[in-house]
Amino acid sequence: MFIACNTRVCEGYFSRYPTKRLIWPSYMKDREGFKKHLINFLKNNDIDITLGLGDISADILSKNRGEISKYTRLTVPEYSKFLQVTDKLSLMQYCMDNSIPCPETYSLERNADIEKDERLQYPLIIKPRRGIGAIGVQKIQNPRLLKQKLDGYIEKYGPLLMQEYIPQDGGMQYQAEAFLDHESNMKVCMVIEKPRFFPIDGGTSTANITVDKPEIVQICKKLLEGIGWIGAADVDLILDPRTNVVKVLEINPRVTAGIKIGFAAGIDYADLHIKFANGEDIPEIENYTLGVYSRNIFMDVLWYIFATKSMRKNTHPPFFSFFGKNTVDQTISLDDPLAGLGFFLNMSRKYLNINYLKEKIGSST
Repeated sequence: MFIACNTRVCEGYFSRYPTKRLIWPSYMKDREGFKKHLINFLKNNDIDITLGLGDISADILSKNRGEISKYTRLTVPEYSKFLQVTDKLSLMQYCMDNSIPCPETYSLERNADIEKDERLQYPLIIKPRRGIGAIGVQKIQNPRLLKQKLDGYIEKYGPLLMQEYIPQDGGMQYQAEAFLDHESNMKVCMVIEKPRFFPIDGGTSTANITVDKPEIVQICKKLLEGIGWIGAADVDLILDPRTNVVKVLEINPRVTAGIKIGFAAGIDYADLHIKFANGEDIPEIENYTLGVYSRNIFMDVLWYIFATKSMRKNTHPPFFSFFGKNTVDQTISLDDPLAGLGFFLNMSRKYLNINYLKEKIGSST
């Protein structure tokens, strides 16, 4: 197994499993440089399957699918499908048009008459139409503030959308790790409850637990099969406490860290990718172990630091539940201990950057 990183300070580079570690340009900072390294490497090496583990790397694979697939097998869909789900406005519009529950969502233009726009009530959420994680997501309390900040947000993040705000209190978030075959039949859908995340008002999950939610499976089936998706898809959803309806927030069109809990729950996602890449039938998997608890201890500590006393008291599983049957860490394991160290060093460098931390936790305006 070969792995490409943009720095030696990361979990992949520290892991004992790669047979070769490559240092390439960062696809965040030099997309074209990364693509050139990738294609040149694939031309000169016999690589069976190539997976994108980040939003941008998956985008590069999908956008250049025709050329890259000459040298390796891919599990990403064609680019038109990829864009349909990564453009959050397009995805929400599809949901609204097809009676799939989601927050009300509309385009937000630079010259919009904000004070007269009555489509959404305040507070509301604005976010980039295409973005990574919680970066650029802002909670806006009133039209005056939105009018003041709109031009600056557009300059910084590009095209924006505005979205109905769903209260966090009582609004549990969920994640569905789905896998579809080449005919867009959903074969797997593991549902994860996300009791904690960072930033605390909406971001990356820090704790996950497998649950049985047939209604979420049906929502994902209608959405993903309707779009015509293939391969892996990670659907993020939230329970609206005002209506008790689970609503779609976004789709991450790639392999995500959520599959770690999948392996612990009895679903071999690696085997699904291999079968898909080789054109084999994808088995239908309906059952998985419930109550498997997975956490990202580094991110969970950040949650604990910024959480209120009430949040700490009411979270379940408890924050200090470190051991037990069916409990795993997302990055730390006894069979590959240095990967956890690499992750810790990488995240320390990332989150101890004051400007980055301010952007991550300063999403409420």
